[in-house]
Amino acid sequence: MSHCLIPCTACWAAGADPSGLTWQPWCDQLVYAVLGALVWGGARLKAAASDEHEALMQKVQQYMDARLTQESVELRPMYGANDATDAVAASDSGGAGFLGQLWHAVQVLRQEPQTLQQQEDIDPNDPDAPQHHDDPEPPLQQLEIQGIPMQLVTAYVNKLKGQAVELPPISLPDAVPGVEFDAAQLGLVGRAEVAIKLQGRYPARGGMRILESQYTDGSRGALERFIAEEMIIDLLAAFDAHRVELAQMLCSGLPLPYDYSGLLCETLFAQLLRLPHPRLTPVAFSALIAHTALLRPAFPRYLAGSVRQLYLRLQFLAPELAGRLADVLAHFISNMSFRWPWDKYRMGLAQPPGGPQRTFLIAVLHDLVKLTSWDHQLLLQETPAEFLALLGDQPGFVGLPMPLPYPPPAAPPAGLPAVQQLQLQQQQGGGGTDGQGEVQQVPEARDEGGDEQMTEADGSAAAAGDSTVHEQDAAAGSAAGTDEAMQHIEQQQQQQQSEAGPSLRQQAGGDAAMAEADAGQQEQQQPEVQDPEMLWAGKLLGVMQSRPPPEYKPLTYEQVIEWIDKQEVRGCKRC
Repeated sequence: MSHCLIPCTACWAAGADPSGLTWQPWCDQLVYAVLGALVWGGARLKAAASDEHEALMQKVQQYMDARLTQESVELRPMYGANDATDAVAASDSGGAGFLGQLWHAVQVLRQEPQTLQQQEDIDPNDPDAPQHHDDPEPPLQQLEIQGIPMQLVTAYVNKLKGQAVELPPISLPDAVPGVEFDAAQLGLVGRAEVAIKLQGRYPARGGMRILESQYTDGSRGALERFIAEEMIIDLLAAFDAHRVELAQMLCSGLPLPYDYSGLLCETLFAQLLRLPHPRLTPVAFSALIAHTALLRPAFPRYLAGSVRQLYLRLQFLAPELAGRLADVLAHFISNMSFRWPWDKYRMGLAQPPGGPQRTFLIAVLHDLVKLTSWDHQLLLQETPAEFLALLGDQPGFVGLPMPLPYPPPAAPPAGLPAVQQLQLQQQQGGGGTDGQGEVQQVPEARDEGGDEQMTEADGSAAAAGDSTVHEQDAAAGSAAGTDEAMQHIEQQQQQQQSEAGPSLRQQAGGDAAMAEADAGQQEQQQPEVQDPEMLWAGKLLGVMQSRPPPEYKPLTYEQVIEWIDKQEVRGCKRC
């Protein structure tokens, strides 16, 4: 483990960056790994190699003394504090201050003679009570941590007895990965960019003291809290995709021999309110907290206490974190049949508009309305009327004014033929109108006229054909074989053809038109491959052409602007 501290020593000794922004997050991560390993195996390490253990502790002490940033002030969730002893305001979301707290816990373990197990209070005046002698530096192997499953550790150690275990060599870079070694030569902007990159790569651990220590730690030591928090955070990172299983493991799967409901609640809220981003999404925390409240009966009591403590400090809490808390609380209330101790939050009702508690209550109620509706029965029954009044009137919206109808089309002048009157009505209003102003379907005069002409042409052609056949038969019977009769017949045929010429030509024209129509239908039955966009454009054009003409004129831009200026839309009271 001492190899992990060599890059840390090189970074501050070489003076890579006097501000520490370009190397301290990475070095803190290495030291955190070393201290975390000491919590789990420091006692056995000291028993097996006391000199190496002491050298390691001295190197850690040197680095902790040389750290330039002892606390991440920019990650504080609170802008102020009620008093100097407010532990909630002293949190920095598990930033640089967490490593100092962990190192202090390890130092306490080296100094305190008692174990971390829960012990009964001993009366110093009782002569039969066992006497403890102060030991300034007790060994770590005398200390026990309840959160560590020692039976598993013992079984693993027994399994390794008599076996030669060679650990792989540890090789670490001499400088921060991804950062130029001459970071001191970078300007202020360059160092700020490197610092942002390192914060994204090594984010804050997350941590916040919300409840009093008697509800979370009891008489246990600081390392018991560290072990429990590490288990909870690891489960959140590993089983985020399985929320139900995650809630079950958090409620009954942790190997902790004590009631950790308060510590679990505080850890979940600390990860929710972590800066700059929560470990999971607020919706994920909402589902997880709801499942945990159902699986662990003591959890809702600590949840209500955590929300109450944060509610009393809303004037200092960052607005972003207040929004996350309101979102999660609204989801929790909706999952609990809208039952919540509203009487403990009446101080927000007396605040003026814009007050922190009043604004928070309005945000929670608006989220409840978004999750249900304005007239949800349980919401109206379980929420006091004084709190519902914060919502204000239900938002309303007045529609656009009715546009003016189109003027009726002018009547066609008298004396025009019927076909021209219909065509004029089509040009004016898209169709004829009856006496009540309703649009009537106008027949296609051109098509009916063409059909009548085709019928007359067919009749005249048929009559001419019949008369020709009868006259040919009569001439053949009476004057067969004579030239005069033949000439007479030919003259009659020529005369009949000249008389029936227009009708035949009209019939021929109709036949040609029918042939073209048949050819067009065949082409339509076998269409060519066309562009899909052109096909859709043709369909859209056909639909637009088939629509009836509008009955009202569209509003102009000036009319819409005038209407917007005149509107008085009723909205919600946001403050």
